[in-house]
Amino acid sequence: MTKKQTELSEELREAVFEAARAGAAEAYTQNTGYVNYFKAMETLLYNYKKLAALVADEEAYCEVEYHAGRKTFSTTPQAKGFIQRKTEAEIVEEMREEKQKQFKETKSGFDSLTRAISLFEGHKEFVVIRLYYFGEDINGNPREGGTATWEEIAEELSDAGILKEIKTARRWRNKIVNDMAVCVFGIPAAVSAATYRKAVDK
Repeated sequence: MTKKQTELSEELREAVFEAARAGAAEAYTQNTGYVNYFKAMETLLYNYKKLAALVADEEAYCEVEYHAGRKTFSTTPQAKGFIQRKTEAEIVEEMREEKQKQFKETKSGFDSLTRAISLFEGHKEFVVIRLYYFGEDINGNPREGGTATWEEIAEELSDAGILKEIKTARRWRNKIVNDMAVCVFGIPAAVSAATYRKAVDK
């Protein structure tokens, strides 16, 4: 793997981790322990393309760079005073196995997310997901300029004869993101979505 590929992989990982940290902060309201499933789902949607790129190359994900530095061996205290010494090859292999474990967990989570999202691809509201979160056009192709603003969404969907107002686009977004959250997070998200919709309807 080239240095450029390694750097790209590291950039993707850091982007995902940073998004997760930011999402975690947003996912909680002032009520301790209450999860905002809508915000959590938004974080997943915003970073879906980054996650897709991250799990697309298992070899790059599991690449291990080991720098021995001043020590040739890793020592681990054992019972009865014995010390276990590991060669560089053994250390690298353990690191690679840990990376492979992480990859499988990440890939499994991504596949589950993809299945949930795919359930909504035929819904009229999904076009807003493409434009607002995925940086795609209404047909699912990469959109010039990346993700769209609400003004751009309203204009593009109006030109396509799909809808006319920003208010409608936002309402579609709220509905489909809440529905996706139920599929991803289960019953707690359903209760949260129902509470939100009840408040909106008042």
